[in-house]
Amino acid sequence: MKIWIDLSTAPDPLFFRPLIKRLNERGHTTWLTARDFSETTAIAKMCGLPVEVIGRHGGSTMMGKGAAIFKRAAMLAHRVYNERFDVAVGFNSYAQALAARLVSIPLVTCMDYEHQPANHVAFRLARCIVVPSGFNLEALRRQGGKLSKVRFHDGLKEHVTLVDFTPNPDFPKSLRAYNITDEDVLVLIRPPATHSAYHRFENDLFAHLVHHFSRMAKTKVILLPRYSSQSESFRAAGGRNLIIPTEVLDGLNLIYYADLTISAGGSMNREAVVLGTPACTVFRGRMAGVDLKLIAEGALGRIDTMRDIERLAPAKKPRRAVPTVDSRATEQVLDAILGVT
Repeated sequence: MKIWIDLSTAPDPLFFRPLIKRLNERGHTTWLTARDFSETTAIAKMCGLPVEVIGRHGGSTMMGKGAAIFKRAAMLAHRVYNERFDVAVGFNSYAQALAARLVSIPLVTCMDYEHQPANHVAFRLARCIVVPSGFNLEALRRQGGKLSKVRFHDGLKEHVTLVDFTPNPDFPKSLRAYNITDEDVLVLIRPPATHSAYHRFENDLFAHLVHHFSRMAKTKVILLPRYSSQSESFRAAGGRNLIIPTEVLDGLNLIYYADLTISAGGSMNREAVVLGTPACTVFRGRMAGVDLKLIAEGALGRIDTMRDIERLAPAKKPRRAVPTVDSRATEQVLDAILGVT
């Protein structure tokens, strides 16, 4: 099969890397496009994925987002028109969904968040929808996800991301450039995706969290901003232990070697859960079903108040072997892609 994969957000290269490896090993051809947004293209390069960059993000306004999606859809359709792809695959890439429909390429879309307002676009246009088994069925139906075209996978999408992960034993040495020693408690923090359609509100609790941890003794805080505006804002606020890298770091190794991760999003926290690193969510929107399940199981902490922040006492975690990651989710996603005709 000739397969077109579109990378539209920063987690996409990490999710698709093991899938692309297996597709290529089985004799299929993959071709990748990417949107110029956040760290998407830099992470793709770090993953060794050759991409053709087409289009960019439309900014924080809904009008800008919509215009950028339609413009990029037209650019993608023009680019792939004569390529004769058998299937298009993305993680709810709305521009790709529109372009695939325009040029009559069957679409497989993956997703793990029920409350993204634009789900109905990709779900209705897709030939096949791939979601985790914990996805809310009522939301799925409401957004156009007919069960006849839905394929479920076990576990989390992060089980796919991490199926081949092996920690780099030399990675901690690279952190010395940021004055991080083996004795420091390392806290990894990710701000909210305030430019996303599902996050049309501020998260004041997050600023308090950064302030709290960046002044904690024997602790180093690495903040991974999503946008340059977040870098500027938190850098101006300061904090003696706050580190905001200017280059893209190896996120999976960073999570593995961290002692605590806190994110106002989802992917980083779930990667931490799979890798055995303590994780808390400070997300203020409607929780994904997969995250609610992790919280109920005690695998993911939840920060809702200032008191929750003050109760956190991060400590050096024991360094353990990487948990064996079940490959069933990876194989189930592959079966869904290759099963489209």
